[in-house]
Amino acid sequence: MTTRILPALSGDPVRVGPYRIVGRLGSGGMGTVHAALDASGRRLAVKVVHAAQAGDGEFRARFRREVALTSRVSGPFLVPVLAADCDAERPWLATSYVQGPTLQQYITTHGALEGALLHALAAGTAAALSSIHEAGVIHRDIKPANVILSPDGPRLLDFGIAHALDGTSVTHTGVLTGTPGWISPEQYRTGAATVESDVFAWGALVAYAGTGRHPFGTGAPDTIAFRVMSQEPDLADLPEDLRRLAASALSKNPADRPSARVLGERCVGLLEHQDTHVLPQQHGAPTLVDGLVAGCWDLPSAQADVWPPARHEGHVRRYALIAAAAVGVLVIAAAVVYATTLRKQQEPSAAAPHSTASASSSPAPLSASPSPPSANPATLAASTPTATEAPAKPQPAYTRSDNTQPTVEEWAAAHDAMTASEQNIATAINEDVGAFLRDEWALPDGVQVTFNPKAQTMFLTTGPSVTVSENGGDYTELRRSVMFAGCSYGNEKLRTDISWPYGRVAVVYRESMAKPVIADYREVTNGMRCRV
Repeated sequence: MTTRILPALSGDPVRVGPYRIVGRLGSGGMGTVHAALDASGRRLAVKVVHAAQAGDGEFRARFRREVALTSRVSGPFLVPVLAADCDAERPWLATSYVQGPTLQQYITTHGALEGALLHALAAGTAAALSSIHEAGVIHRDIKPANVILSPDGPRLLDFGIAHALDGTSVTHTGVLTGTPGWISPEQYRTGAATVESDVFAWGALVAYAGTGRHPFGTGAPDTIAFRVMSQEPDLADLPEDLRRLAASALSKNPADRPSARVLGERCVGLLEHQDTHVLPQQHGAPTLVDGLVAGCWDLPSAQADVWPPARHEGHVRRYALIAAAAVGVLVIAAAVVYATTLRKQQEPSAAAPHSTASASSSPAPLSASPSPPSANPATLAASTPTATEAPAKPQPAYTRSDNTQPTVEEWAAAHDAMTASEQNIATAINEDVGAFLRDEWALPDGVQVTFNPKAQTMFLTTGPSVTVSENGGDYTELRRSVMFAGCSYGNEKLRTDISWPYGRVAVVYRESMAKPVIADYREVTNGMRCRV
């Protein structure tokens, strides 16, 4: 497992508050997380707000709110806030550093968790979530990248978009927060997050941990959202006892989901059966969970994270002076070498005339090489190449000849632009119609262009539009504009690139996130068919 510590960049601070910065742990929309050391050498993670946002009074208020929220959360398998400064030029907060890979990194390297280790992860994360909810906070971003598999149990990270249960949000009103695939159906519909939304994400997390795949598959964000809202999760390969818990947590109806506390209690019961050598302790529930998880937590040994020593301000200046001096020496040395070489090239060679005369007076050899043997006519005939066959003509990648209309299922299976050609055409289509969709149809996100290689179809998805609703649901002009752009670019690509497999273009209009409609379809092998 590779280390999570990245080198500090040239513009990174040397010190934040009382802590020395030694590297980076990551960066996101809110700020950069630095690896840091305190005066005693203790390792910390220090989140520093981006400079562009530090001057925003509203953002500072949200950050101050976040610090207040996270400071009141405590419990097993969490990472508490140790210090913060909301009034600094660039606000920051510090937490303990947790060693270990994220759940996502671990599964990518080792595959799905099994047995007692899987049950311990479920119990630990449920206990952490229960502590968060009991403090009146919603996490809002539970996902594999926010779970660290530490040497003594799982740790749930990142309250960067936390939300108080009293309704005061640390994010802009109306902005859907979270990561696609880890968002509940009701969040997609209303944008509102609740404790039940966190429970839904926990169910998806456990399914991912036990199978190595997302329960609603992969693909473009819109297609994942469609599956989350309308299809059942794939829980095959998950142990039966955890499958029942995950299925209840992933219920489409928030009212049918158990609370995090109930999930934690049930996971503790399952964990006890996983290891009969771990005896229940006569203490409170958090202590019991701690003991059970520790007794079952058996991760493969991993190389410890290597932390660079603290950078000292004086050392930084000294290294800069040394580097400048070294560059100066190299420049002088290069100049000397160049001057010496040029002088030698300009000096006449004394040996040249003698060498030329010697060469001209030398007798020519009697035979430069022996004569080749007589060629055998039969051999010549056999070795003479005959007219080569013409290479086979490349065949077009688009092979469909039917006019079957694309289906919503094919749309749901499409993926985002991956290849350079796919990315280029997606960008071109949005540049063509983006301003029109924004100004005329109140669609600031433009068109989402996705691709289904098996169906050989390019999908252009847009909506829902407030303007369409105000027009009584008529999106005819919107459909025509989007189709004309997709059809024109698709036809041009087919004519100029024989390897382009997408000869069908479909426009999908979302009346809601859960209700996509195939609004138009064209086979674009003939440019005349692009007339809409």
